[in-house]
Amino acid sequence: GTASPFLDGAVQAVSEGGLLMVTCTDMAVLAGAYPEACFAKYGAWPLKGKHCHEQGLRILLACIDSHAARHGRYITPLLSVHINFYVRVFVRLRSSKAAVKLSATKVSHLYQCARCDSFALQPLARVVDKGTHEKVVAGVGPPVERSCEHCGGVHHVGGPLWTAPMHDHEFVEKLLAKLQDEEGCSNLGSRKRLIGMLTSVAEELPDVPLFTSLSAMCGVMHLPCPQTVGALSALVRQGYRVSRSHTDPSAIKTDAPQRKVWDMLRCWAKRPECEAQKGKKKKEPLSPTSPAAAILAASPEEEADFRPVPEVQRMLSKKDGAGGKVGKFLPNPEQWGPGSRGTSHAAAFGAAEAAAAASNGAVDKRA
Repeated sequence: GTASPFLDGAVQAVSEGGLLMVTCTDMAVLAGAYPEACFAKYGAWPLKGKHCHEQGLRILLACIDSHAARHGRYITPLLSVHINFYVRVFVRLRSSKAAVKLSATKVSHLYQCARCDSFALQPLARVVDKGTHEKVVAGVGPPVERSCEHCGGVHHVGGPLWTAPMHDHEFVEKLLAKLQDEEGCSNLGSRKRLIGMLTSVAEELPDVPLFTSLSAMCGVMHLPCPQTVGALSALVRQGYRVSRSHTDPSAIKTDAPQRKVWDMLRCWAKRPECEAQKGKKKKEPLSPTSPAAAILAASPEEEADFRPVPEVQRMLSKKDGAGGKVGKFLPNPEQWGPGSRGTSHAAAFGAAEAAAAASNGAVDKRA
């Protein structure tokens, strides 16, 4: 369930500089399935999208910081992760009236297109230099036009959510070093999974909130997906930074503007490899009112070069610096989800109950 009823007491109970660990298992609420419930519990309106799990983490962090600020305290996130069906955050709590005044600069509202899922973030407040001192003033916006510049759709507004860094890189590196020390953690059953997850966390861009999904964007444009290494390399060759997200292996976390990412896919749509993959499937004409038609109608500002870049190849590699294998995105546990009709958990429990009943019947007959 939710941890929100306990946050006000928790932020007061933790000692100065102490560590607060919060786990929430109501992912349907945080991920946008029940936005009115999320607003009631966390004070934020979630929007559905591929980035929903990271968005849930950021909503939770903003909620914790809001509770802390009421008592003259602020948070420093050390590690924030989405695991299986829940989110867990580790934050350090300190007291400072000056730092509390900056809390509003760490949260933003989310503008997201209802058709193509392009998004922009609007900071709630900003810091301006007054010469002798700094002052926190209202943010300037909105960051988007009334209609989406890419497909003409309307924008939905969500948030507020945490847009400051979710992890402390130094803390994550220390955790990794500890786990990779086989002498101290060799008996830990989840050691390999933790190493893979923390490796993925350490590679994330700390100052880029949320992400776009390569598969989702190609779905909007009715295109086959390019290779991840080529797509990321194309953005790197244009001078932008890229990474993946530990919440989604198909994520593109980048400081490139949304238009540049769409431009990269416009270039991909013209390549022979893309045409060859499209030729294998039944091709239907695009509706002139569809988001794909509007996006493909625009011309790219710069041609994309999909040749792999060594930097991206290293990031996507399944090996660590020492050459050992690292599973960054491991499969779900065996007992995950409802299963098929013959092997579902309900069928397994039914068989167990039937066996127990038969056993009891046999005992009664012997008696």
